[in-house]
Amino acid sequence: SRHRCRRRRHSAGDGPSPGSATAAAAFLMDAGSNKFVLTQKVELQCQACYDLWLRYVWIAGGCLLPCPPRIVQQGDPTTGVGNIRAMPGMVHEEILRAERGKFVEYHIKSGPMPVSYYRGLVEFVADGSGATTITWTCSYTPLCCCGLVVEGLLSWVLLAYLSNLASRALEATGNME
Repeated sequence: SRHRCRRRRHSAGDGPSPGSATAAAAFLMDAGSNKFVLTQKVELQCQACYDLWLRYVWIAGGCLLPCPPRIVQQGDPTTGVGNIRAMPGMVHEEILRAERGKFVEYHIKSGPMPVSYYRGLVEFVADGSGATTITWTCSYTPLCCCGLVVEGLLSWVLLAYLSNLASRALEATGNME
């Protein structure tokens, strides 16, 4: 099904995901003790998929919670670089680097997330059929005794984001199944 996410669990040191944005990003993605990877096919071309991800997931919260994130600092309007959002619970996330249609790299800037390190990389790759495969990789180090909580939270949130994004893309293109 086009709506299914594929999940891969990695441990630190498994190496960068294929096609990672840069060697520096690959290094930072291996800095945490755990790595969590999800992929999702989205029926949009890369730039349109990127734009929808930025508007729908990053800015609007991906229909995940009744309270969308609050934008604390506006970033670049095309790439989102410099954008800081406050998630419910006052976790602040910031887009560090991005290239429209290719990737977004972000981190948890502050807030009560039970991790000592967190870096995310969202990659957009054309699949040859006019669709995009999104690979969302998180590298993180959970605080003592919080590993299962963090993994469960990431799994729930990112699966919902990607599934909702794929559905929204189908609605936008009129390809409802």
